[in-house]
Amino acid sequence: MPVISRALRWWLVAFCLLLALLCHPGRGDAQLIETTENRIEYQDGGFDLAASFDFDLPPALEDALHKGISLYFVVEFQLTRPRWYWFDDKPVNTARSVRLSYQPLTRQYRVSTGGLQLPFTRLKSALQFIQHVRGWRVFERNTVRPGETYQAQVRMRLDLSQLPKPFQINAVNTREWNLSSDWRHFNYTVPTNLDAPPAPPAPVSLPATPVVPPASLPPALPPVPPVPPAAPTSPAAPASAPSSAPAASSGGSDARGTPFAQTVSTVLSPSQLVQPSASQP
Repeated sequence: MPVISRALRWWLVAFCLLLALLCHPGRGDAQLIETTENRIEYQDGGFDLAASFDFDLPPALEDALHKGISLYFVVEFQLTRPRWYWFDDKPVNTARSVRLSYQPLTRQYRVSTGGLQLPFTRLKSALQFIQHVRGWRVFERNTVRPGETYQAQVRMRLDLSQLPKPFQINAVNTREWNLSSDWRHFNYTVPTNLDAPPAPPAPVSLPATPVVPPASLPPALPPVPPVPPAAPTSPAAPASAPSSAPAASSGGSDARGTPFAQTVSTVLSPSQLVQPSASQP
């Protein structure tokens, strides 16, 4: 009788251990996603989460993906404010789901989140897009108090509830299907200068103009003397004036009182204008 009770006791202990392993997988079974970056950024009156994860898709999940099973990755974010006099305040508790599928006809991987759908030709490129979370609005400005320190936590996991029922049963006992990460905790203090205008952009520095040393400058030219103004010239006298002057003086009369016709007739007489040539008979 004591031998039977002892064997039964060992059987009960072994059964309890097996049941505990099936219901609660070990840490190595679900710790396949590593969180590499997480921060909160204030933009346009709200707070965005920027996070990065690192993981490789297990062969079982890759095989199921190529058979037409869509995989859903969920990013969860929580914001908590500790209170010593009561339970902790949790103003933010949100999640975002990303769907990864494969199209056999086009041989493309498709990532869908909200109303955005992006095609990829390689599985690695699709996973890199899922692993980097950017511009996700997690809470608004009126949700938190400026100057308060909050405890933020974020994680990524494979949503098993979105799988077909046969795969959900298989995922409970399969290590590769428990794809998840730990909660990553970090403190975040809300800035108090949220209303301050953004800092102006830094001025663009231009290259300095080289300064020429005085020795290399060319010698200065001598000053140019000013040009004196030209003397006013009297109007030109008619061509007949020089010839008429001696003629008038030889006659002993005043040239100013002699008519113009008389002067021309005296200087240019017909005998002087028409001279017979020597060749005429």
